[in-house]
Amino acid sequence: MSAPRRKLAVVAREAGVSISTVSKVLRAYPDVAPATRTRVREVLRRAGYPLDSDTSGNRRDESELVDVVVASQSSGWAGDVLAGLADAAREPGLALVVTTVNGREPVPRLWLERLFARGTRGVIGLDVEFTDTQRAYLAAYDIPCIEVDHLSSPSDVLAAVVVPSMVSRVG
Repeated sequence: MSAPRRKLAVVAREAGVSISTVSKVLRAYPDVAPATRTRVREVLRRAGYPLDSDTSGNRRDESELVDVVVASQSSGWAGDVLAGLADAAREPGLALVVTTVNGREPVPRLWLERLFARGTRGVIGLDVEFTDTQRAYLAAYDIPCIEVDHLSSPSDVLAAVVVPSMVSRVG
């Protein structure tokens, strides 16, 4: 049997943060600075709290989903890439979750919270820009993320997805 968990107030005091910050880290809210998230997660780990796939809901390794975020103004290029990704995802039994965003607006925060709640193998951005906070969040949870622009060919995108790196940019 594992050691009993310490109360959140004790974890917060040890990490030098508020109880609400500890709660945000446990619930995987993206609005915690990466360095703070790392520090709190280390104290939580030492305190006996299961992290990542144990309780967070991400279950990245088990997920059959790949998230694709597409700018609504993207040309037929994005459609070609999506069709290629759908074909490539079918063979290993994966499915795409497609989200569209308006123009060059940043990807909304709610998208990130939903992504984490359902779990994902990785993220592909087509003609979109993720915020630094979103990139840091994805990296902190080891969720591969690839950003591609309309100058890339569909084959470049597929090659990048086959060997996903941590947050990277194609094109």
